Amino acid sequence: MSTPNDSTPNDSTTVPPGGQPAAGQPAAYPPRPPTNIGWAVASLLFFWPLAFAAFTHALDVYPRWASGDPAGAQEASERARRLGQISLWLFGGLLLLFLIVYAVVAAVVITNGGGYDAGWHHPHMR
Repeated sequence: MSTPNDSTPNDSTTVPPGGQPAAGQPAAYPPRPPTNIGWAVASLLFFWPLAFAAFTHALDVYPRWASGDPAGAQEASERARRLGQISLWLFGGLLLLFLIVYAVVAAVVITNGGGYDAGWHHPHMR
């Protein structure tokens, strides 16, 4: 004989770990937000100072969600994503700045004759 609860799937998007909603919580538990660990890896690759905070927030998503704090888990997820995006934008901006400075220096060297011996006289050319 089946009970009414047999037809309800027990997946991680409706019930928190442990199988029972916390006291005072509605029966429908919000889905676990993504950890956005990929954005944390992007921050490690493109602007590593932000990676510490990005990994901390990304790895804090599941513990917050499992402890009954879905709003905190969502905030940690969004912050990890935001830090990854900021690091990508900073890398792009710094790369653009480097290319502009490189082009200006190359233009100055080319217009001034360039070369290592510019302005120097060889001893045999007197």
